[in-house]
Amino acid sequence: MPVSAPVLGAAPKGSLVDFRLTPAEITGRVEETIRKERALLDAVAQEESPTFANVIAPLGHFSASLAVEGGVASLLGSVAVDKEARDAGNQAKKLEADFEIERTMREDVYKVVRAVYDNKDEMDKLDPEDRRLVEKMELKHRRAGLLLSSEKREQLRDIKKRESVLEVDFRKCINDEDARLLFSRDELEGLPEDYFNGRETEDHDGEAKYVVTSKYPDYLPLMKYAKRESTRKAMLIADENRCPDNIPRLQELVKLRLEQAQLLGYNTYSEYALEVLMAKTPQAALDMEEDLLARVAAPAKRELAELEALKKADMEAAGEPYTGFYRWDRSYYARLVVEQRHKLKSEEVKQYFPLAQATRGMLDIYQKMLGLRVVRVDNELVWHPDVETYEAWEADEDVFVGHFYLDLYPRDGKFNHAMVARALAITQ
Repeated sequence: MPVSAPVLGAAPKGSLVDFRLTPAEITGRVEETIRKERALLDAVAQEESPTFANVIAPLGHFSASLAVEGGVASLLGSVAVDKEARDAGNQAKKLEADFEIERTMREDVYKVVRAVYDNKDEMDKLDPEDRRLVEKMELKHRRAGLLLSSEKREQLRDIKKRESVLEVDFRKCINDEDARLLFSRDELEGLPEDYFNGRETEDHDGEAKYVVTSKYPDYLPLMKYAKRESTRKAMLIADENRCPDNIPRLQELVKLRLEQAQLLGYNTYSEYALEVLMAKTPQAALDMEEDLLARVAAPAKRELAELEALKKADMEAAGEPYTGFYRWDRSYYARLVVEQRHKLKSEEVKQYFPLAQATRGMLDIYQKMLGLRVVRVDNELVWHPDVETYEAWEADEDVFVGHFYLDLYPRDGKFNHAMVARALAITQ
């Protein structure tokens, strides 16, 4: 079914999120939502006869509201054009994280949640979905430290607030800082001609050199096509040495997470983190990894030997010694293997997959797989003119599912990695 399929009905009024927010609006909306939820927590904590209807349902609904504002703020912290808006998004994310700590560590709220959880008659009346919500909510409060002494709870609160600051600052550094290198045309030997179209140059000792950054559209083709090993090596090292300020942040975060886990009675942070995930235990995760490694070890060794043989042949033809196979060699020689074994060159193939056509094809696949109709709509409420907005409908019914957005082009200040972000709009 083509993406341009007609819409049978209209999307619910107000279902589009307005992302055109000023820095003050970004933080202000999160602050206002926090104020309202704090008032709700105060009211819920006073319930004398706690039930699902008067405790769990309102808490769940308002938590979703905070997730909406927090999701919008977090997204704008990664994609907004204006740096002040990105900074506001990151600041709002800190506010949300701090409030999440406050909310889950309120003893008075936990008491009424626990009262519902311990009420067998109330729990037996609930359907499986509602019962699961109660169980998850109780577990979340317990994992927040509400069974600890007041002294240890304060210690845990301080740890989690510091973790929140470190996590936001870590991500902001990665988002804001790109490696930036200068290469001559000779140093970029092997790159396709369109790599140079419109590329910025700088004068360096009287020679025009091309500016190459660690953004995907620069980095990936260079690692795949640059013939000179020294060029690939310089690019990879520059990319992986971005944000040196994140090293002490990461070291401190690892230490704090261990302290957090041990305060809560776990041996390691992995025990704490995996408890609510599919693996459940570190041993189960390790067993899965070891089983996977055992299955892929032999074919991986064969593939590596094939790549090494290609590099050795290259070094021999150039009259240079073979010194080993490194990470900066992988993409380059993997491409050569495909070209030699399958006679398939991606530069020739890609002309048949321009972005617009590839996007339509991808969405057609999702429509068939998920039983949806996808319709592109005009929308001025987005954070950048390049952003495309789509409606999703049930394929066989006049039922609106939701909106999604595609922001496919790189730009300064935008998060430079593949990303899926959630920004929900709740309608009644």
